Amino acid sequence: MTVRLLRAADVLVACPMSDAIDAVAAGFAALSTGQATVPVRLSVQLRGDAVALAMPAALTGASCYSVKVVTVAPSNAAAGRPVVIGTVLLGDALTGELLALIDGTALTALRTGAAGGVAARELSRADASRAALFGAGAQARTQLLALAAVRSIREVRVVTRDPAHAAALGDWAAREPALSGVALRPATADAAVADADVVLTATTSRTPVFRGARLPDGVHVTAVGSFTPDGRELDDDTLRGARLVVDQRSAALAEAGELQGKRPDELVELGEIIAGRAAGRSDDRQRTVFKSVGNAIQDLVVAARAFERARELGIGREVVFP
Repeated sequence: MTVRLLRAADVLVACPMSDAIDAVAAGFAALSTGQATVPVRLSVQLRGDAVALAMPAALTGASCYSVKVVTVAPSNAAAGRPVVIGTVLLGDALTGELLALIDGTALTALRTGAAGGVAARELSRADASRAALFGAGAQARTQLLALAAVRSIREVRVVTRDPAHAAALGDWAAREPALSGVALRPATADAAVADADVVLTATTSRTPVFRGARLPDGVHVTAVGSFTPDGRELDDDTLRGARLVVDQRSAALAEAGELQGKRPDELVELGEIIAGRAAGRSDDRQRTVFKSVGNAIQDLVVAARAFERARELGIGREVVFP
């Protein structure tokens, strides 16, 4: 038996952001219409502030299943190491045989960015052009790429704890063809959100990163950084009166610090909106919030898309295993 190894560069070639956005949209719709089997992920505390997560997923009628093992170690940032490190196993849904071993760090950033892109496409105003971005790491970069794929963004105000991180983000963006014509500028939190059309948060902060009272009418907020009940990037003012959208209701209520105490009927799944089972934005003055804790269906659909395309193009390396 052969197994295809897909490294980070392979994933990005085999599944560009536009493809990932379409795959994740279909995955969310399947999740919200009962076609996916996605248990709440298993979490194991490691040393210090690190945590390991196991995330399996299967889809009715699909040829593949997936299991991702991912670690999140916030203290890695100070040492220049990736905060999120993962590996995705893609297998045959009929025989159980392993098909691919995929760099889960790159895939996690890609599929999380794609989820933000789906949310922006469904929930932000069609004329959105100004964004506020909190964070400058891998997750922030894919959020920005996904937003640029679905909206004509012209200005991004970047908020980071370290000015060097914002400068590095600017250098990276200048080399990205998809961000040509997008101006990135460092800003304070208040200035960044004051007239933003879209706000993106992709940080390791355990406390709110901006004051919701400063948000303008009609803004869309996507928050992807926090994923534990005792952590949050958004304050209560941000959530108050907003249309609250999540990736999966049960997981969000169990894991999102921002949503502790919320009732299930106060939340709408993004897949329900995509499938036409729930409304998205009601008007241009409504605030919308997409809170994502990540879902294994995203890993499955993006991994499957990357694997199929890589096989067609001969991308990656095939090895005999076991």
